[in-house]
Amino acid sequence: MGFILFTDSSCNLSHETLAQRDVHVVPLTYNIGEETFSCYEEGVPFDSKGFFARLRAGDIARTSLINTDSFLRAFELFLQNGQDIVYISISSGISGTYQSAMLAAEELNGKYTAKVYVADSLSAAYGEGLMVLHAADMRDAGESAENVAEWVRQNRLSMCHFLSVDDLGFLRRGGRLPAMAAAIGTMLNLKPLMFFDGQGRVAVAEKVRGKNRLLREMLKRYAEKALRPDDGTVVVVHGDCAEDAEQLGALLLQKHPNVALTITCIEPTTGAHAGPGALTIIFWGTER
Repeated sequence: MGFILFTDSSCNLSHETLAQRDVHVVPLTYNIGEETFSCYEEGVPFDSKGFFARLRAGDIARTSLINTDSFLRAFELFLQNGQDIVYISISSGISGTYQSAMLAAEELNGKYTAKVYVADSLSAAYGEGLMVLHAADMRDAGESAENVAEWVRQNRLSMCHFLSVDDLGFLRRGGRLPAMAAAIGTMLNLKPLMFFDGQGRVAVAEKVRGKNRLLREMLKRYAEKALRPDDGTVVVVHGDCAEDAEQLGALLLQKHPNVALTITCIEPTTGAHAGPGALTIIFWGTER
């Protein structure tokens, strides 16, 4: 084993996958009312049904970034043992977590010979997760921590996310979409097709009416931008709307039957801002 690979709870990877690939997780947290929850607890599955049921009932989930002290506690023991660390973060365009990690790395790298390399994924959910899995492959093949972190920085804009939400209010309340854009979309009954831009922020690609057209637009973007459209890896994540996700997956497989398709529920870090009914297609592309 080479360096130690870390990510955060936004990565959307299952407990089993994280354990199999020897990936460590630093969790974000969220609050509903006076209750505070961890977005990831080892060995404890995420209750997606219960989480999204509360959001549908009107509860508001507010996420909190990972603070610098949490990173110091997570990283220091490994550095004391002389092991380098790569941490792949949720996008700095939607969370201050990356900056917290950079502050921790600066402090620790001045103290130990082993180093922390922080790589901003400029992604979220399974987009971040796919980068983590590739980083694990590189680690297992003997690549250095420094090289793997640099690979993430050089290739992160090839990770494409195209997403839609049922209720734009979730993105507006979380500051992930300008209030004016959310208000116009709601008044006109439009469903924006959104994407992660070059700064890792949520931006609007197109405004469409109706679910069927939205699904067609997602598939069109996939066909135009996918690096390997006929046999690549594709992930569809959803906010407790499995039927919509299965429909999108079936349409994808009709045209691209040999892709490796994964369908899963979104994790709470991103789910708190996307809300119930959110749908996203994620894949390696030629550009965002």
